[in-house]
Amino acid sequence: MAPLYILFGSATGNSRHIAKDLAATVPSKSSYFDSVVCCELNDYKKKCLKEWETDPTSTGTAAKHGLIVVCSTTGNAEAPENADRFVRWIKRKTTSHTQFQFVAFSVLALGDSNYDVFCAAGKLIDRKLAELGGTRVVPLACADEGTGTLEEVVDPWVDVVVQKMEEACSSGGSVSATTDDETACTTESLVGKQLHSQDTSSSVTEEKKMENEDVLATPTTTQPNAPSPASDGVNTVRNLLNISSTDPLPTAENSSLPTLSASLSSCELVTEEEVGRTRGDSIADNMTVSSASSGVHYTLARPYESRVIGARYLTNTSGECAEKVSLLGGGEEIQRDNDVLIKAMQMYEDHFPLKPPNKEGQPLDSNEDLKAYDKNGKRVIEMSLSLPDDFTLEYEPGDSVGIIVPNSPQATNFILDMLRRRHGILPTQKISVDASKPVTVEDVIRNNIDLCSPMKKKRLFLMSMFATDPDEEKALRLLCSTSAEGGDDLFQCYVEDQRRTVIDILKEFPSCQSITLEGLLGCLPSIPPRYYSVCSSPLEEHQNGSVHHSLKVAFSVVDYITPYNPKDVNSNRRIGGLATRYLECICSSFLNNPTSSTSSTDPVIRIFPKPTHDFRLPPNLSTPLILIGPGTGIAPFLGFLSHRQAQFASFESTEAAEMASEGTWRGGYELDPEELHITNRDARGLNLAVDYMRKQRAGEIDVFFGCRYSDHDWLYREEMDEFKSVGILSNLFTAFSREGGNCDEKMYVQTVMQKDKSCGRRLINMIMEKDASVYVCGDGNAMGRDVQDTIVNLLADEMNDSCSGDSDAKESAVAYLNQMKASGRFVLDIWS
Repeated sequence: MAPLYILFGSATGNSRHIAKDLAATVPSKSSYFDSVVCCELNDYKKKCLKEWETDPTSTGTAAKHGLIVVCSTTGNAEAPENADRFVRWIKRKTTSHTQFQFVAFSVLALGDSNYDVFCAAGKLIDRKLAELGGTRVVPLACADEGTGTLEEVVDPWVDVVVQKMEEACSSGGSVSATTDDETACTTESLVGKQLHSQDTSSSVTEEKKMENEDVLATPTTTQPNAPSPASDGVNTVRNLLNISSTDPLPTAENSSLPTLSASLSSCELVTEEEVGRTRGDSIADNMTVSSASSGVHYTLARPYESRVIGARYLTNTSGECAEKVSLLGGGEEIQRDNDVLIKAMQMYEDHFPLKPPNKEGQPLDSNEDLKAYDKNGKRVIEMSLSLPDDFTLEYEPGDSVGIIVPNSPQATNFILDMLRRRHGILPTQKISVDASKPVTVEDVIRNNIDLCSPMKKKRLFLMSMFATDPDEEKALRLLCSTSAEGGDDLFQCYVEDQRRTVIDILKEFPSCQSITLEGLLGCLPSIPPRYYSVCSSPLEEHQNGSVHHSLKVAFSVVDYITPYNPKDVNSNRRIGGLATRYLECICSSFLNNPTSSTSSTDPVIRIFPKPTHDFRLPPNLSTPLILIGPGTGIAPFLGFLSHRQAQFASFESTEAAEMASEGTWRGGYELDPEELHITNRDARGLNLAVDYMRKQRAGEIDVFFGCRYSDHDWLYREEMDEFKSVGILSNLFTAFSREGGNCDEKMYVQTVMQKDKSCGRRLINMIMEKDASVYVCGDGNAMGRDVQDTIVNLLADEMNDSCSGDSDAKESAVAYLNQMKASGRFVLDIWS
């Protein structure tokens, strides 16, 4: 027998958790593989390569080595950071074409269908493994993260892949079929061993005191055998299914429920003595690096602790609330004190109501008042973050930055209180998760598991196994099932539309609060980082004499009300973004006074770079640009425009003035992009390849920007006017979707392209005659597709005369756009 290798490439955590989930099922699904190696794809050389290159038949243990790959795609067809080295290795011409001759493999690819290149990284890995001699066992499976249908592809693939891999690796031996009971996770395997307090005697005394308080709080009038009232969750499910309180809930058959696995994580209490023994191992982890030559590399696992050094509202939002919040304390104090942070969040909610208060018998507010509520929910912030002074964290315009945030203080407090009451586990107890360095229970709950994202079906089913109330278990199983009684509609109405989290489930189905800490770790994934486009240029600092090496990001504060459902008394909920609501609170002192200076009490957040390979400015400055960025999609284009302005400013002032008036660079010499190798570090202390820049023409730049109200969320209006006045920006086309009398026909950027004939003609002229590069950034669910369809229609109109009919013209236009994408002239940065 031999190990089964399960490798993953993950950007947001989905691939990682699918891989770990699958790894946990192997002992119950296979008696053949004696162990599992589950690691990042980039660890292939250290953990796998030597074994893969060994013929297993020589030892008589197996016919093939088993390899399962789960890999997502990030950005524009890029491999995740923890898989990029593996991808580069299998793409090299020097990699042997028989490298995987002793390997049987299967690949699960994750992607977003809003991008044209769907599941590119997984597809590449699947193809190259076969080309390099591997034997494909299960056909490539492609799961869509952008449409919320991930489990529809993942679950069937997970059901068969281990058994098929065993058949391929076991020298043709017979494989015993597994039953549903054997493949399903049992409550016992999830619950694991109970964690008991091992703190000092004072802690034990505190526990006993708390237990006594709980007993005293129990009503004495309740009869032992009296039926308890139905929980809020059960009542809501009954209402949604039109079932009266006296009728029994339907039973969801096992065959209609998700396939489960064992716990994703293990944890154990660690004594102070054990903690002391591990302290010596962490010295290297805490070492600081003082020079760029050290090769330090900031990642999700090893982020940089950045200080917030500035923030401002980009929307026309009052700083009155921020002023009041800043009186509670500095940003660092708000971060440290849960009570202060909770109070700050409540102050923002109260100051920015999203709907009118209930006024029975009174007329609705005026249209202008309703607009005010609408504008309250649209708050956009630009935040400035410090970077290491030794330039160990660099970026280019078009890059993104990942931000790591903790769970909300309300969610954290609820779980900590639940663990204390139900299991006697105190926040200060030290535990080791998956044999990692010991940390406190509070740290694990605050920073490790995702308490604030909507529940997925599989996770909800895991929760149902801890329900001690039969009706609650039935209701949860119905929510997770594909049966006629439950089904996707029920889950959609109850969970997805209302964005219910694990905290909501525990509150509305209270018997599930018997879940253990190990059970929570098994049910919930880690908190995914939030990615924001950089809206600044690294060259700006050299123009304005900035003291700090820094970058800027812009983000919308997520704040909205869910749809109202008359059958759900808890619908119409106000939802705040985990990251953005937190960032608004800790930035309050700057939002109140954007010109305030930095201090030692400025908040610290963990960040890491997310470079892009495609969303880059063309190296040739004479290339015309069309930048399409509604809403916060404009953010990276501010970086583009700032970068161009900084490049122009690298000339002597007289030459720059002459350039702005003439609109051309002297001479016409152009370099091929492959010939230009300039990094940020080259630019520091130099004039960014002035000789090269002097020999280029200044390309025209057109920007398409859209928002709801011109007087509220026209982001970077002053900056864009300034870029236009100095000749950086040639044309600015705007669309305001909620202005004007006709509410049925909203004005979007694609509407401007279609209805403004001069705009449409210029757009096509720049694309077809001037070889302009087109960049689209923003919402991919509607805008991204609509913009592409509009450009295709405009191209088809232009090509109509040279084609035999409308259908031929449309096909030619689609082919033209696809060619632009292939050559890097049409680039998307969109999100779902």
